[in-house]
Amino acid sequence: MTIVLGRRFIRYGLIAGGLLVADGTRAADATLPPVTADVLGSLHEANRKEIQAGEIAQKDGRSKAVKDYGRMLAKDHAAADQRVAELAQKQNVDLQASTPAAGANDMGTMASGRDFDRAFAQEMLDDHRKAIAAVTEALNNTIDPQLRKLLTDLLPTLQKHEAAAEKIIDAEANK
Repeated sequence: MTIVLGRRFIRYGLIAGGLLVADGTRAADATLPPVTADVLGSLHEANRKEIQAGEIAQKDGRSKAVKDYGRMLAKDHAAADQRVAELAQKQNVDLQASTPAAGANDMGTMASGRDFDRAFAQEMLDDHRKAIAAVTEALNNTIDPQLRKLLTDLLPTLQKHEAAAEKIIDAEANK
């Protein structure tokens, strides 16, 4: 999805069931940093979707590991979203206006029963890898010190989620 804003455009990429600014410049404007409001809105949407995914895992997961992972996702992304909201408030960013429109929930069409745990963990692994790449890119390109601090603080949690999803996939493969 590409949105044109004057001479700039913002291209969003799917991350962790949500959206995050992946590329905020055109070739002519290659030095422009990502817009803080857009990054915060995208993080907010991603966090909301991860909380929802965590709730689904707690409800539909078959193994204790997946249910625990769902609890961790919901808890960690709720805490991350609180931090996003706090920074948005400090910078007078309207999160509702900056949040991309919600799309369909990918988790709603996920496999159920015996296949849920494996499919869920694989989806979370893929999403968190994309999230790590997008957050790293925004971190490397922002000039906003408060946004840089937030992204730096969020990255280890995303990496923890990635590692936990890999562990679940490995356990499912050994069954």
